[in-house]
Amino acid sequence: MQVSKRMAIHGLNISMAVFTGLSAYGLLLYLEGGADAASATTLPTTLSYLAGIAACIAGIGFFGVQLDRRKSEERREEEARKAEEASRKGRRKPVKEA
Repeated sequence: MQVSKRMAIHGLNISMAVFTGLSAYGLLLYLEGGADAASATTLPTTLSYLAGIAACIAGIGFFGVQLDRRKSEERREEEARKAEEASRKGRRKPVKEA
């Protein structure tokens, strides 16, 4: 699946933001109620929370790899462009002697 650089950046940012939000929510829930709040949550709530965290981690990994690929492609294109410019500069006509 081909993902553009812009989509990779946005996907990575969204995944990190949601992961941070879920982590902060879990931390605040723990600090306010501790074990009582944890035991009061139902199994489906806990599983959906864990599924959200797992999806965010997977999204961070996926979009991070896609962004790294786009950056390496851009780097290779830039190096090829510079090499082409350098070869063009090296092909100048020799000066004729009088």
